[in-house]
Amino acid sequence: MWLSVLAVIVVLSPIVIIHEFGHFLACRLTGIGVKEFSFGFGKILWHKKSAKGTDFQLRAIPFGGFVEPEGKMFLEEDDPAPQPQEFAAKKWYAKFFMVVNGALFNYVLAAVLFSTLIYFRGMPEQDPAKLPAVVGEVIAAYPAEKIGLQSGDQILKLNDTAISNWQDLIQTLGASSGALDITVLRDNNPLHLTVAETDFRADKPRVLGITVQSQLHPVGVFPAIGLGLYQCWYWTKFSLNSLWQSVTRKKAPDLAGPIGIVNIIHKSVHTGLENFIFLIAMLSLAVGMFNLFPIPILDGGYALVYLWEGLTGKLPSTKMITRAANVGFYILMLLVVYASYSDIKRIFFNKPAAQTQAAVQEDKNVQNP
Repeated sequence: MWLSVLAVIVVLSPIVIIHEFGHFLACRLTGIGVKEFSFGFGKILWHKKSAKGTDFQLRAIPFGGFVEPEGKMFLEEDDPAPQPQEFAAKKWYAKFFMVVNGALFNYVLAAVLFSTLIYFRGMPEQDPAKLPAVVGEVIAAYPAEKIGLQSGDQILKLNDTAISNWQDLIQTLGASSGALDITVLRDNNPLHLTVAETDFRADKPRVLGITVQSQLHPVGVFPAIGLGLYQCWYWTKFSLNSLWQSVTRKKAPDLAGPIGIVNIIHKSVHTGLENFIFLIAMLSLAVGMFNLFPIPILDGGYALVYLWEGLTGKLPSTKMITRAANVGFYILMLLVVYASYSDIKRIFFNKPAAQTQAAVQEDKNVQNP
């Protein structure tokens, strides 16, 4: 129990701190004064005021945090002219930079962690023709789990077709029909398993629900950095595509809320340091991407306001901004409620989000038949 609580703090703390540090650094670079830089919420446990007037704080509840710039973000008509160091006195591009830099620093953290993992762990072989058809993981709620396939099983045959590598497996599986006879090698002993035709979904391509057991090869420092940056690009593109497909197909998106995130962290802490670091990178990337969504009350929503100021030379009215922020707040609350409902259904009623899990595993392990 306490290990899981500590893991949640360890995962979320760097994500929050780096996000707020991004805002703080942008303020310093643009000359915006900072009143408070707080990690956590609630009672102040420790604080120290810097020579430049920033009160650095550590609070009792170690989730979240904030940077409070000097002055108001939006001025009322009867407000006095802002001082030079106040937020409202700055040009639109300085304000834009300040609000987006938190999310950009989440991407920086993700890229650093991805690159570090790739450098020390190595990069998985990407060519399925060079990978033996050995099972890495078995995904819940798919045929492979039902028939008892296990991690480490080497698939030798599908029906009467010999399987030499992962590419053979993908092609043969895609061309098959009806029941599927699988011959695997487990502990140096052949084993015959059968997937009934009804175990495959009729409206989907044939998927067993297994991931490849990856083979790693060493990577130099600069290639590792490039691959770490690519991971940020890939996962952002993958997430946006998934959301877009949910919208175009009129399907509810598969989201993880606070309960689901805590559950994922709880599981990852027991699966090794590499998976734990990978999770921090993924969550940091998700926080950065989500904060850039053009939803009022999020950083992306405020960024749109300052872009509008740059294009038109003036800000929307304070009344309009307040109304938009209220709408954004309700949208966020609805998303949290929906995601929490999905978490409860998935975790407590044993209805895993197998499709999303399979998609994530596909990238980590090249293929997911």
